[in-house]
Amino acid sequence: MSDELEHLFTMYDGGHLNRRQLLQGLLGLGLGTDSINTRSDASTRGSLTRPLFRAHTINHVTVRTADVSRSKAFYQSLTGLAVRAEDKDSCEFRLEHGFLGLYAVEAGQRAGYDHFCFGVDAFDAPRALATLKSAMPEAQPSLESGDQVFLRDPDGVRVQLADVGYKR
Repeated sequence: MSDELEHLFTMYDGGHLNRRQLLQGLLGLGLGTDSINTRSDASTRGSLTRPLFRAHTINHVTVRTADVSRSKAFYQSLTGLAVRAEDKDSCEFRLEHGFLGLYAVEAGQRAGYDHFCFGVDAFDAPRALATLKSAMPEAQPSLESGDQVFLRDPDGVRVQLADVGYKR
């Protein structure tokens, strides 16, 4: 429990939690997470108490673009990020713990946000797929390239799960 307390105070000291969130966290540690519902939405009461996976990073965000070089110039001008990899149909910008990927629109796709990826320690994609098919079949989980799992959140947002070291 001391690790959890230290983490809460570090988050609060770093400005990542407000006082209310800190108090909710402290109460959650004292009473157990099943006793506290931090949302007023009644539909969250039946949600999972233990996560299926422990995500540690947002590994990357993917944006589909009609003109990779134009988008590359925009994001470099906006952020000053260094290029991690590129070719005529893609450009990936390096971030401290991940990347921003710009990829040319393929047939049937629209330009814009495509998906984000959670980095998961010791990720086993086939096992994750089986877990998700059992626990969340409505999320339409699928395996891609043998090492990545894609699914949809309740609003249809595309989410990818991959090992925390994916494309590092």
